[in-house]
Amino acid sequence: MFRHIGALIFVAALTAAWSYGDARVVHPILNESDGGRRLFGLLSCGECVALCQQVHYKTLCTTMTTLPGVTTPVQLLDTALRITTTKAAMAEMKLDVAIRAASGQGTAMTSSLESCKESYGSLVESLQSTRKTLNSGGSSADLMSELSAAGTFSTDCEDIFEERPELQSPIPGAQRHVSRLVSNCLDLAATIKQQP
Repeated sequence: MFRHIGALIFVAALTAAWSYGDARVVHPILNESDGGRRLFGLLSCGECVALCQQVHYKTLCTTMTTLPGVTTPVQLLDTALRITTTKAAMAEMKLDVAIRAASGQGTAMTSSLESCKESYGSLVESLQSTRKTLNSGGSSADLMSELSAAGTFSTDCEDIFEERPELQSPIPGAQRHVSRLVSNCLDLAATIKQQP
């Protein structure tokens, strides 16, 4: 009976962690020396972990190496692009909410938020285009060009609010996070391009 309670507690803990978004992916590993019994642990792409040591935000990158389906550097870049696209789209939605809330704060705030939202929309499109180029076997030059544009779009919102210090960005944490993700995508693409 206690064995079943322990299993239920384990499942409940995993479910709670996933619902808050901070769970690490757990993959079964076969332990050959123990008759093929299943153990639990983290699997990652060893080459990908090495690549992550060459990017600006190493921990952010290394975390992605443990996600399902990341077994090659190209899959790592594709996963990073997918996650970055999702985070940028979420920031765009938050800006949309902020625009509605700022209707009484004057035209300067509304104008700044609309410009930010437009930049995040362009960022999402640029990242989606980059993924298409990557997955269709496009050239490294095209990939780097699209990611360079994404890099510009990812910092536009921060620049807008730096130029107007009297205004406060409603998404400073999201701005920082998306900017770091895009930086890592650029670093990964550049590093993968240099590999033979």
